[in-house]
Amino acid sequence: MQELRLWYNNHRKKIWITVGIIAAVIIIVQFFNFLGKRNNSNNKLIDANAISEGNTIKEIRQETNVDFESMYSAVTGNRNSYEKLKTAAEVIGDFMDFCNEGKTSEAYNLLTDNCKEQLYNSLESFEQAYYQNVFGGERKTYSVENWVGDIYRVDITEDLLASGKSNNGYSKQDYITVEKVNGEYKLNINNYIKYKEINKITEKENIKVEVLNSNIYMDREEYDIKITNNTENKITLDGKSYTDSLYLEDTKGAKYPAYTHELTNPMLNIESGQTKELTIKFYSRYVSNKIIDKMIFSNLIIYKGQGSEAVKIEVNV
Repeated sequence: MQELRLWYNNHRKKIWITVGIIAAVIIIVQFFNFLGKRNNSNNKLIDANAISEGNTIKEIRQETNVDFESMYSAVTGNRNSYEKLKTAAEVIGDFMDFCNEGKTSEAYNLLTDNCKEQLYNSLESFEQAYYQNVFGGERKTYSVENWVGDIYRVDITEDLLASGKSNNGYSKQDYITVEKVNGEYKLNINNYIKYKEINKITEKENIKVEVLNSNIYMDREEYDIKITNNTENKITLDGKSYTDSLYLEDTKGAKYPAYTHELTNPMLNIESGQTKELTIKFYSRYVSNKIIDKMIFSNLIIYKGQGSEAVKIEVNV
């Protein structure tokens, strides 16, 4: 025993170094085994999701005969339900099929009343402004992409088999919104997104400003307003002494100026006691999480005798 103790004392440092190395190797091996198992588990989950998505997309394509791109929003990355996307594919597919078959009346009946009122107030205007422009009596192929919310991007191209052309000479990209109206699914087409009732009023300096409603497009917003001049003087809604004086402002403080080049002086001038209704367009591209907070007239002019006074009026929208 004494010899063993003497041997241990002489080799103690080497023994503990060896034990430490062995323990470290065991810990490292176990750690990498753990990582490997976790990665395998994650890969299995990813593979399962991919298979699930592929099967679902395949089912939508098979059941609707529509080339549908993905279950996931191209903007947010959020996954939409199978039922919602299948419904969208069906109604968009019906619209495109009607147009391909020249059934313009049936296609027109799939539009919302707001879309008809804003863009095509009659079947004839729909045929001339949309059907002839997009289809022109020829069949087109199309694919549908899950964009954001109830909005879908539709890529429309030449049907080479039907036209016999050697290359793809026609292409149109449209944003179509699916909306449920009185239990039926209808469409807003040609980049028209939605209608919004507002009815907000602000009064200042004996001037009443009413924002009635808005119509939202992918590239702009249009507001119907009513101005009542209860002063004893003529007013001008925008003096145009500097640009961007009439604008929308969102909750983050970003500003979206009006199409002031479309507003003539006779439109902007309001006599004492007069009420005038206007539709004003604003450079405001659609963003799903953007919230417009105010409409601001920052340079409204009140004419007083030989002089004038500029006032600022804000209306919550």
